[in-house]
Amino acid sequence: MVAKRIVSAIKPKWLRIGGYWYPRGGMPIDVFYQTGEPPKGLWLPDQGVAPYRGRG
Repeated sequence: MVAKRIVSAIKPKWLRIGGYWYPRGGMPIDVFYQTGEPPKGLWLPDQGVAPYRGRG
């Protein structure tokens, strides 16, 4: 909903939003939204989020 409101308000050529949380209790919460394919020639840095492996 947040991303759709941003897109309707500012009309970007492309939008990516990512949020990664590791709260207590060991259940990750990953939020990711992207509006289609990235533009050609755009450098995208690594998200820097390791795959979740759980406890142990």
